[in-house]
Amino acid sequence: MSEDISFKIQLGVILPKMTETMEKNLLDITTELIGIVKAGTREGERLDITAVKEIVMKDLEIFLDDNIIPQVEKEIPTEDESNDEKDDAAEEEVTDTPGE
Repeated sequence: MSEDISFKIQLGVILPKMTETMEKNLLDITTELIGIVKAGTREGERLDITAVKEIVMKDLEIFLDDNIIPQVEKEIPTEDESNDEKDDAAEEEVTDTPGE
């Protein structure tokens, strides 16, 4: 898939759906994390939002790898399954000729 089409899909489909379905929950989780990080921050020390972002991003990656990707992979045919489907389709195209 070309980068241009991929980028358009990302902006036009994926990001709006994520915003619609995940924004409030992710904001709540991030706000809770900020509270935890603040509690562990020394007095006068500034909260590093970059560290918070890194934690959230790593957790999102783990969540995807553990919960989402395995389910999606079950729906994607393996290379062997794809070859079997092609073989089945080729067999269906072959017809018996009269007199055989």
